[in-house]
Amino acid sequence: MTLLISPFPTDCKAAKLADIVFIIDESGSIGTPNFQLVRAFLHSIVSGLDVGPKRVRVGIMSFADRPSFDLTAHSDTKALEDAVLKIQQKGGGTETGRALNFMGPYFERAEASRGHKVSEYLIVITDGKSSDEVKIPAEKLRAQGVKVYAIGVKNADQEELREISGDPARMFFVNNFDALKPIKDNIVTDICSPGGKKTALKFKMCVSLSAGDSEAGVIEMIDEAVKATSSTKQRSLTTNPSDQSVSSQIFCLSCKDQPGDLIFLIDSSGSIEYDDYQKMKDFMKSVIGKSIIGQNDVHVGVMQFSDRQTMEFPLNSFYSQDEMLQAIGDMIQFGGGTLTGEAITAVSQYFDVARGGRPNLKQRLVVITDGEAQDEVEGPAASLRANGVLVYAIGVVNANTTQLLEISGTPDRMYSERDFDALKDLESEVALELCEPDRGESGLRL
Repeated sequence: MTLLISPFPTDCKAAKLADIVFIIDESGSIGTPNFQLVRAFLHSIVSGLDVGPKRVRVGIMSFADRPSFDLTAHSDTKALEDAVLKIQQKGGGTETGRALNFMGPYFERAEASRGHKVSEYLIVITDGKSSDEVKIPAEKLRAQGVKVYAIGVKNADQEELREISGDPARMFFVNNFDALKPIKDNIVTDICSPGGKKTALKFKMCVSLSAGDSEAGVIEMIDEAVKATSSTKQRSLTTNPSDQSVSSQIFCLSCKDQPGDLIFLIDSSGSIEYDDYQKMKDFMKSVIGKSIIGQNDVHVGVMQFSDRQTMEFPLNSFYSQDEMLQAIGDMIQFGGGTLTGEAITAVSQYFDVARGGRPNLKQRLVVITDGEAQDEVEGPAASLRANGVLVYAIGVVNANTTQLLEISGTPDRMYSERDFDALKDLESEVALELCEPDRGESGLRL
């Protein structure tokens, strides 16, 4: 019996109508080996697309507004793959803003050539800071309905990447070009969602059974895998078959968002630098962006704390991602000490029905802090967990690991990170916690 866990689809045949343009940095700072890795990254994305004049069209531009090829150049996937592998590095500067300005009229012409509007995606890949301004042209493109991704490598400016994408969930930063490959899954997942809308699917597991394996063994294995896996990885697990056998077949399950309540309790004390405070906000935005938000789905609230508490918005304030992301973006750090225990007591009431909570569903609290609490945390956290709330403790830099364990009540929900950049590694893992398995038999026979 073997179980393969795939967090994202490896190809994208669901996107029937889309125009996708890549803007790639061909500047002299990117050496030939790295440019080959960029080509391989592009190839890995386009190879799974259903390319055609009336289906998905793909174009590739350089920062110098020079098209390697236009949206209408290739009529099938194979021709597009071959063209990508033949792209040559041309050199030049890094005028990202100029390239973004060029794309507004470009997408308008693309719409005119189809005769109607389809989902439009722009994927910007750069390894350095732009020599011109990017925020306004990027905002204009997004207002035009173009979904913009910003991928930065090595020396790219992360604040600039945020300005380009407008959404932390579509901003990626990696330390080298070898690390581009995993980003492909995130982008393909978004493009594959019908109509460009996010679906509830988080990952898919399929179990290959041979004669002699048991259905009970499948269920046990799946439960183990859901606990063990992170949505950013693939792993193969095996188990021994038991006596009660089933015929040879494949069982599959999907992981879908489970309706429930999630509150973030974030440290707003004076020890947190401005940039790190923004990274906490980006972390919350990204988790929300990976979740299915709605009145009958996932509800989210946010409280800030230092030596006082402010409820930014309770669970019943917003039922759309856009409203939540705007509210988080408007949050201001207020400094002060670190009274974490007092904050946990204060936030507990917001899980009650009277404050918008839904105790009949799963409820979770995510605490993020960078230092040692100046008060007692074990009692308040234990009281909250006794009411059925799952508590996650994320400590960064100088956080006290003993206190983190007292907050979470278990090492399984405790995370201790070296710096705020490491929060990005936890985004998918926390989003996966909103997930419950939806089991079903595929009907496929071996």
